[in-house]
Amino acid sequence: MSALRKLLTTLRHQAANMREQGTYFEQLTLIYLQHEPYYQNLYAQVWTYPDWARAQGLDARDVGIDLVAQTRGDQKLHAIQCKFYAADYKLQKSDIDSFFTASGKTDFSQRLIVSTTDNWS
Repeated sequence: MSALRKLLTTLRHQAANMREQGTYFEQLTLIYLQHEPYYQNLYAQVWTYPDWARAQGLDARDVGIDLVAQTRGDQKLHAIQCKFYAADYKLQKSDIDSFFTASGKTDFSQRLIVSTTDNWS
């Protein structure tokens, strides 16, 4: 088992419920984007959606976007969705509809989906 799979298994077992699992995975993704060399060079800043929304004077309630990243240089915004599912889960369009709706309403130049499953319908 890879180190990442071990970490994901630990997160699943430590979380009290599915929502907490998702929050753990969002935090893991945020830390990864801040420290992995490619993304560290690409992004000047990465926020949770609520933190970014509050800084913009927007409603910070869950709209389907988990993280927001701002690129270096041109300062474009990328909307990020984190999906923490079992490896054999088949990701459906309905699982990410709210993300596409929310990220299409504001000034996001790109979308990024980070998922623990490779099975997409």
